[in-house]
Amino acid sequence: MNSINPEITARLAQMQQEEQELVWDTFNSETALQLGLHLVQEAKRRSQAVTIDITLKGHRLFLHAMEGTHPDNENWIRRKNNVVNHFGSSSWHTALRLRSENKTLEQDYQRSGSDYVLAGGAFPLILKEEGQVGTITVSGLPDEEDHDLVTNGIRSFLEG
Repeated sequence: MNSINPEITARLAQMQQEEQELVWDTFNSETALQLGLHLVQEAKRRSQAVTIDITLKGHRLFLHAMEGTHPDNENWIRRKNNVVNHFGSSSWHTALRLRSENKTLEQDYQRSGSDYVLAGGAFPLILKEEGQVGTITVSGLPDEEDHDLVTNGIRSFLEG
């Protein structure tokens, strides 16, 4: 590995910790609805407009586009989710890791930019007994803000 900025190293470690902590005992359509509404309220509290998607085992259980978002946000969500499903970590974690390693999706992983994007906002939906089973994604803000909204929202929901 190249010499990595200590801030990036710390952020990567923090994101790896998030992926170990933000794990669900169970998850179903009612959980998706409640989490989705929780994320909408968190975005409103921050005066932010995002599109939110929650998918479990290939089944979209929640989708909401807040006023002020754009239809393109759904394409961003699809591409971010592809990154999470391929790499098994959050899209922002993958983006920072690949950048720190001077790797690209196209050259190093043969993944097309039309189907994958290194951008923040998609987080793996992880069940304790099964591992990753879906994605929880927001789109509409700068990368790190999308990531922080989804992870902080999941954390506050889990803490109840």
